[in-house]
Amino acid sequence: MFIYAAIGAFGFLFLIVMLFVGEIFGGDHEIHVGDADHGDFGHEGGPSIFSARIMASFLTAFGVGGVVARYYELSHPAAAGCGVVAGVAMSGLVYQFAKVLYSQQASSEIHMAGLIGRTAEVTVGIPRGGMGQVTLEYGGERTTQIARSTDGGAIAAGSAVVVTALLGDSIIVERAGSRAPGGAS
Repeated sequence: MFIYAAIGAFGFLFLIVMLFVGEIFGGDHEIHVGDADHGDFGHEGGPSIFSARIMASFLTAFGVGGVVARYYELSHPAAAGCGVVAGVAMSGLVYQFAKVLYSQQASSEIHMAGLIGRTAEVTVGIPRGGMGQVTLEYGGERTTQIARSTDGGAIAAGSAVVVTALLGDSIIVERAGSRAPGGAS
């Protein structure tokens, strides 16, 4: 019974430490296994079955399940089985709760590659050989990006442009052939 209590206490202590100092060191951490960083494959930004919080909840429930089974005088293999079932159930609940929390988070991340080919309006004129600013609709929201012209020429504010390429955190644009509505002449 002592071994199960020790495993459960270790898991619980780890959860308590994460509760009090987790925010200082950045919260929950994950163990990366090769190229598969998340247990939920293909779900970027979601919870991982290998997060410290989920593994600690498994250990805690495993220990409690083993202690309860040994209290009812089950054999060690049966107690370990009860511990595994309790651990899987508890870590599954924690994982599902984490998925709900992750799905509620809003993201303002823009996937820059999706901007190529879109039409934008120059909001801050692009000087010859310099950078300006363009505004465009992407994903149902307006976004503002730093831009350069393809040929290095100047493009006046209010001009319609098309995004042709990416260069670091800025985009490369070329004239669309007509002025944007309300643009300067």
